[in-house]
This record gives sequence, structure tokens and C-alpha cells, in this order.
Amino acid sequence: MRITIDSADQPFIHRLLGEEIEQIDIPSADPRLSHALQVARQQKNHEADLDWKRNALFLFLFVFLYVVLGASLTLDLTAQAPSHKSLVYALEAVPVLIAFSGLFVSLLFLFFTRSSARRLRSWDHSIFVLEKYTGSNLYLQVNEMGARTTNYSQSAINIALALFICVTWVVMYNYFTFTTSGVIGSVISLFITTMTYVILDIQLLKSGTSIAIDEPLIPADEDKDKK
Repeated sequence: MRITIDSADQPFIHRLLGEEIEQIDIPSADPRLSHALQVARQQKNHEADLDWKRNALFLFLFVFLYVVLGASLTLDLTAQAPSHKSLVYALEAVPVLIAFSGLFVSLLFLFFTRSSARRLRSWDHSIFVLEKYTGSNLYLQVNEMGARTTNYSQSAINIALALFICVTWVVMYNYFTFTTSGVIGSVISLFITTMTYVILDIQLLKSGTSIAIDEPLIPADEDKDKK
């Protein structure tokens, strides 16, 4: 049986095979499609494995920063106030520095989570498309099973968690800046927070690697040989 490639899937299939084809024989599909499907499944599992390990590492780091921040807030500065004012000022700045460190790490966690979600979504789409033209639809059937009311996205949950952690550090950083430097310091901290996000967003964004259609790019065998 011959199946016509959908117009929406043609750019992906054409880039994958390195040639323009309009129809594919099912079940005797192109072996390159079967190999690509196997690679996509393995890569999807690999990305998911790296995802939870990375999340565990960041959460451990956040717990450590929370503990250090709590310990810094218990310091008794009254005994040092009369004779060592410079030391008191330095100790008062410790929570601000820790909060800024937490803010920076939480922004990295947010970007990591968003990047991981995009890659997982791309591999999911690759599997859906490849299964369609290799005579298999197991992945699609499994994902459509169950009640729609509990069909939550794990990637979206991770992004929501990263946003929550990031917002808590933004609030703490601005609060500690306000308590030590007043309103002017709080305004400056908001500016620093915004600029830090913008700079990281620009620096971490992969420029020059995106394509017109947001689909995973799997080079064809001919492209690999050229490289």
C-alpha cells in the first residue's frame, strides 16, 4: 500500500531522506525511516533521563542555597555594631549576595527546563511523523489513552516549577535589597534582574541553527557524508 506524505510532513521527510518524495510504500517503508524512528525513540529516552537528573541536581543546589540563606539571616550583628561597622555592613550584604546567586541559578534552571521541553517536544513530533510512514502508531495510541482531564504535560509542569522557583528568588533578592538599601536599591535590583534575564536570554539562545518550521532537524546520510 502506498501512502501520500502530508504537506505538513513533507519538509521533515525531505530533509531526513535528502530527496523529495511524494509517496511511501507501507509496510515496506524506506529503511532510513525505520532507522530514524529507532534513533528518535532512543534519543527521546536519553533526553528524558538527562532531564530528571538535571532537575534533581538543580533542586539539590536550591536546597543548599536556602539553607545557607537561612543561616545568614540568623547572624547576630548587634555585638559587632559599635566597633566594626564595616563588618556589619559586609554581613548585611551576605543575604543579598546569596539571593542574587539563587536568582542567577534559578534563571539558568528556567532556561534549561525550557530548552529541554523544546527538545522533547521535537523528538515527540519526530516519532509521530516517522511512525505514520513506517506502518506503526504505537506511540500515538499510548499517548491518546486515558482521560483527557489528566493529560498534563510533564514538560509544562517542570517549566511551572522553574518559574515558581525563579519568582521566589526574585522576590527574596528585591526584599533583601530593599531592607539594606531602601527604595533606590530595590529599583536598582529590579533593573539588574531584568538585565540579567535579557543578557542570559540573548547569550544562551542558539543563533543561526533554527529553521523556518519548528521541527527536529535530522540530517540525511548524504549530509553526514559531506560533513
